[in-house]
Amino acid sequence: MKDQDNSTFRFADLGLFLRSKLFRFSLIRIGIFLLLLWTAHSFILNFYTNHGQKLKLGKYVGIPLNEAIKHADPRGFEIIVTDSIHLIGKRGGVVISQIPKPGSLVKRGRKIYVSITRFNPDLIDSEELIGLYGKKFEHKRAELEALFQLKTKILGAEYDPGPTGHILKVLYHGELILDSKTQNKGIKISKGDTLQIIISKQRDGEIEIPNLKCKTLAEVRFELEASQLQLGEINYDGEVTEPEDAFVTGQNPPFKSGNLIKLGDKISITLQQNKPQDCENQ
Repeated sequence: MKDQDNSTFRFADLGLFLRSKLFRFSLIRIGIFLLLLWTAHSFILNFYTNHGQKLKLGKYVGIPLNEAIKHADPRGFEIIVTDSIHLIGKRGGVVISQIPKPGSLVKRGRKIYVSITRFNPDLIDSEELIGLYGKKFEHKRAELEALFQLKTKILGAEYDPGPTGHILKVLYHGELILDSKTQNKGIKISKGDTLQIIISKQRDGEIEIPNLKCKTLAEVRFELEASQLQLGEINYDGEVTEPEDAFVTGQNPPFKSGNLIKLGDKISITLQQNKPQDCENQ
């Protein structure tokens, strides 16, 4: 019966325990432990928050690749080149596109995928330039520019019994690519470069007067250059605000089938701004 009384909980004992040094020391230890736990938690949380902090991505488009890498490395970004393209008139090694886009919020360690300009131009095989001989230079000039980004320059004119202004020879840096008998293969042509063209003329020293009516001034300049003729006096019929886009309504000497003019002679024209109604049938 005495042992049972000793094991019975008494509130008086609880009060003594709460006032004891043991309780106070235990309470202090628990407080210190909680303080350390809170400090460690804050430190770890702050570390992971900063570690995963997102940074605003800079604009690398338009700057050299080496400068982009110098900017990206300290910020923990990795630049990866995925493609290179040769752009005529632009130096090589310049960033032209990037993923993610400039201004995006990204984490450190993010890979930045870029495309850059290539130093060496694309090469075109001479055998790709088929169907040029005997074709009207004016038409093929636009085609070469559109398909191959190749420029053309008239090197001269030679007599040919066929129509005038047609391609007789094509050369690249003085090397023959094609003429009536030859189609040289294996010649590498740099995209954006210039081909030299020999065009046809009807007679040595003379050419048929071209029909310039209903053509714009820009077209007239091109055709006269191709025919080795010069532009003479320009007259205006009414108000002309944009001469290059204005239309020819008359010329001197006038066009008549079979009439000839000497190479180097001038043709004067009359322009009006709007296209004449009778041009619709031409």
